[in-house]
Amino acid sequence: MRVTLKDIASKVGVTKTTVSMALRDNPRISQAMRELIKRVAGEMGYAPDPFLTRLAEYRRSDPAAKFHGVIAWLNHWDDPKRLRSYREFEQYWQGAKQASKRLGYRLEEFIWPADLPGKTAEQRLLERGVLGVLIPPHGRMKLEWGDFDWHKFSVMRFGMSVPEPDSNLVTADHQRAVVMAIKKMHEYGYRRIGLAFNQAHDRSMGGNFIGGFLWAQKLLKLKPLIPPMKHDLDHTLQGVAEFKAMLDQWMKRHKPDAILNGFPEVPAYLQELGYRIPHDVAVAGTSLNDVLVDAGIDQHSKATGQIAAEMLIKQISLNERGEPSDPCRILVESRWRDGKSLPFPR
Repeated sequence: MRVTLKDIASKVGVTKTTVSMALRDNPRISQAMRELIKRVAGEMGYAPDPFLTRLAEYRRSDPAAKFHGVIAWLNHWDDPKRLRSYREFEQYWQGAKQASKRLGYRLEEFIWPADLPGKTAEQRLLERGVLGVLIPPHGRMKLEWGDFDWHKFSVMRFGMSVPEPDSNLVTADHQRAVVMAIKKMHEYGYRRIGLAFNQAHDRSMGGNFIGGFLWAQKLLKLKPLIPPMKHDLDHTLQGVAEFKAMLDQWMKRHKPDAILNGFPEVPAYLQELGYRIPHDVAVAGTSLNDVLVDAGIDQHSKATGQIAAEMLIKQISLNERGEPSDPCRILVESRWRDGKSLPFPR
């Protein structure tokens, strides 16, 4: 006669649900209880029913699958409302939400105030039934996680702006995207191609913008070699004035006919300086979600969100929690989008 979960539960003196969770290494069951239940199951000769196993796999793949648990979107921003005010990050959220729902999970935003201790945040997530956490970008903010125990949850990050925990992550392949964009601009007849980007942001990504630009210049044998305009834009009155002065000097000295631009403010600043887009200079964006031009790089942000949620749910199903010994980096390919801000043919 086949040994059932109920038989094991009666032997140990716990519920059938506890036995099921323990055999799947669910962290809600203590380590000691999991070891006890596994030992008793082994002594009783328990083996999973192959039919029920296949049924469970089918239910996990079925769009109408029952509810499995909660995934938290950790928002540790100083001003939580700013996070999803960026269209790039809002697309991450929408993609992750749709994928989570399709696979039987609910995505919930968890706002983590700066003064909330790590252990308290951890306990609140556990009380809400959270099994995995998604960590969206947090810009240049220095995050304090305190004594939060990441091993209680499966973890997935967006991008590389958050260095810890060293979890698996999903991000756009920025270097290939920049090379693709410069090649497309060159194909459209532009020869004096410049790059304007936030230096601190690129540093957090490992120099993918500058690396892609320099490689594209070499690959296409561009002459003249226009140096990139790199700056850490400070939005104070003095910072904006300094930035505009640097942009004005860069434009007058190098006279680019096209710019691949990563600053949301640059199109408006160029117009204030007397440059007409695209008549005097064509402009493409490194991300069309937040740079206010209609030509440039589409980073597939919604797909990035979907992939992040799907990979996190896979980790949950495999009981992979905390920082992995070999972190995985998933790069999502971008595509070019034509627009009036960079006409073709030139």
